[in-house]
Amino acid sequence: MTTQSQITAAASDVNTRLAELLQERVPELFARTDLSGRELEMAVWSVVLEVGRVLLTALLSVACWRVTERVTGGQPVRMRLDRNYFLSRSTTFGTVTVPLFAYRDGGRTLCPAREEVFPLHPKCRSSLLLLEWEARVGSQLPFRQAEEGMEFFSHGAVRTEDTTISRHMGVIGALLDRKWTCRTPQDVARILATRATRDKESGKPLLYVSTDAHALRRYVDDTWKAEYKMINGIRLWSIDRRTGQTIHLGGEYTWGDCRDVAERVRALLDLLVPTGEHAPQLVLVTDGMPWIRDHVFPVMPAGTRFILDFYHLAERLSKYAAARFGAKTKQARAWVRRIVARLTGKRPYKRKKLAKRKGHRKNPARRRDPFRIVHACNHPHGAGDDLLWTLIEHEPDSDHLDELIGYVSANLDRIDYSTFRALGMQIGSGAMESLHRVASQMRLKLAGARWTAEHALAVLNTRLMMLAQRWDDFWSQADLAATLAQAFRSPTASMEAA
Repeated sequence: MTTQSQITAAASDVNTRLAELLQERVPELFARTDLSGRELEMAVWSVVLEVGRVLLTALLSVACWRVTERVTGGQPVRMRLDRNYFLSRSTTFGTVTVPLFAYRDGGRTLCPAREEVFPLHPKCRSSLLLLEWEARVGSQLPFRQAEEGMEFFSHGAVRTEDTTISRHMGVIGALLDRKWTCRTPQDVARILATRATRDKESGKPLLYVSTDAHALRRYVDDTWKAEYKMINGIRLWSIDRRTGQTIHLGGEYTWGDCRDVAERVRALLDLLVPTGEHAPQLVLVTDGMPWIRDHVFPVMPAGTRFILDFYHLAERLSKYAAARFGAKTKQARAWVRRIVARLTGKRPYKRKKLAKRKGHRKNPARRRDPFRIVHACNHPHGAGDDLLWTLIEHEPDSDHLDELIGYVSANLDRIDYSTFRALGMQIGSGAMESLHRVASQMRLKLAGARWTAEHALAVLNTRLMMLAQRWDDFWSQADLAATLAQAFRSPTASMEAA
């Protein structure tokens, strides 16, 4: 059999080639005294990329040779080195061309290196690292801008079409199930034990759950007609007790109906929530949609606290006040402030008036918060009953009042905000709304953007994986190449399964 030294350069030969390349290019750089700082840096990058291509080509060639040598057992074979048995591959250094070392075995030509060294070929002609770049940039920018950005920041080495980025990212996003869009159970348990805020009554860490929907423009009925369709998001989070920042624990999106949302909530809780002595205090913070009570409430574990999102109730109160007193009038604002203060347990204190001193001004930033103390509701059945009877006894009858009373009655057990705040719980689902903005709207809700159901979920999955800090875990899997090879063989089926 032909020896390796006759087929591919040995390490010493590669070193010699690289040394020759550097000896040729480096003096040219030192000789160019007319280059600006920017031009000089770009010239250095051109040398670095050329060195990278030479070295990567040599290493891939050696890898192909070793596969062929292992398969043939070192027996003499007739090699095929014509142009049909060289493979070109797009990498982060540019395009490299590598001999596959195919050989004749009887009447057949065998090429084992193609399957082992380049498992994604021919369905995908990008290297694994370039695929990661494509998925990362494509999940952040429109695909045309992703193409331009990759070419610019790689100094012209990467030239990938926007349609290629779109197709590759769609296949990768379809592989991401909830295992990758959430933190690991071990990481969740650690965060709950060391960082999360706690229920002031039981001492358990607080874990918040919410679900909400927003509209995306989606193709309908396999036509080019695009309509706004609701996509439901689910998020689990905690609050850092030191900084007050939201700690994202996991989440996902679905085009499914209310039953599908309930099943996904159940699956997320089963995956992430510790049990036994380390079980957290679950808090479900959602709006007042009836389907949430009918389908999501039953899948929540016993002991869960159910809270009506305060913002949604405040909207209803403001709407009623505008109908009764007039929109944006002082009476309407005063009425809403009074009701909100009673609901949340806020009571202003009277300041002691100080004599004004000439030339002295108080710093507004240092003023004491008059509402920082939470007072328990005086009503024996909580703030919800207090609000309901206030509306019934003191407000004049109207259609707007009947609508508000119906809303409060349907969520009576979820609006005891003074008690929830006294326990250290959040009373708003702002974290769920911010997930829509960060994970979905910043990328998918762009001018002129239209999405298929499968491709929208693929983009969402990649963004959720970054939020869950699982990006490096996914791309460092030992069997990732085999998984991607299977996905690229049937990309449509894998996207539909997602």
